[in-house]
Amino acid sequence: MSHDNGKMQAEALFASGQLYRDIGKIIYDRRTALDWTQVHLAKLARLNVSVIRSIEAGRPVSLETLSALLRVFKIDPRDILPQGAPEGTWFAHLDLVASATQLKKTMRQCSDYNLAIQKLRDIIGNISKTFNLPEIPARLPIDHYSHSVAFTSGERQDLLEIFGRRIQIFRTLQGATASQIAHKSHVSLTSLSLIEAGLRNPSLETVYRIAEGLAVSVYYLIPGIHDDADLLRSLDMTAWAMSAQSQLEALADLESIIGHLDDIASH
Repeated sequence: MSHDNGKMQAEALFASGQLYRDIGKIIYDRRTALDWTQVHLAKLARLNVSVIRSIEAGRPVSLETLSALLRVFKIDPRDILPQGAPEGTWFAHLDLVASATQLKKTMRQCSDYNLAIQKLRDIIGNISKTFNLPEIPARLPIDHYSHSVAFTSGERQDLLEIFGRRIQIFRTLQGATASQIAHKSHVSLTSLSLIEAGLRNPSLETVYRIAEGLAVSVYYLIPGIHDDADLLRSLDMTAWAMSAQSQLEALADLESIIGHLDDIASH
């Protein structure tokens, strides 16, 4: 995969390894101040003690591991992590409060959408039966992001999905494809896709690369006690609305196909 020639801020931030050493020292200082052993911390964070030793020695740490430790110590990520990319206020123009109010009103007026969707399913199903087409395997509905995008203590098992959804939110708000953000972030498209789906635990450096590619601060991406839950839910709602809008093109294609089939059947 080709990348831009310029070096990323994230690359410079992690080049010397000093950031990992700083994180390791903070974890060590917090642990010893509480008179905890590495074994005790490992149990609280549900990590292997060798991982604690590695982190305190200044070696690289993943997002999930770091988040587990931040949760145990109740540390705000802003207290130990540099901002990296500019905070990013390119989404500040969105009138999120007005949008939320209007959406509630709109959804009350669209209470029959389930019936409309079922009618579409019936039409396509009948067409398929006419041509004796094999049934399409059932696909699970989109449920990767069914929980809140805001941090909730004790949700370690959901952290990677929350992180992945936040990436998708900011990518959608920019109208960017996964390929475009992968290129800007200097990560592979496969890696970004797996991270968005909550199926890969990225390194802290990768987190910074993606934040830089999205032009937002890592603080918007990393779940933690600093979260602005209302802002995140509003951004999430806006991204879902934009995704819904993108389906209009597919609906127009479906309308055209059914129209052609109707023409053919009439002759």
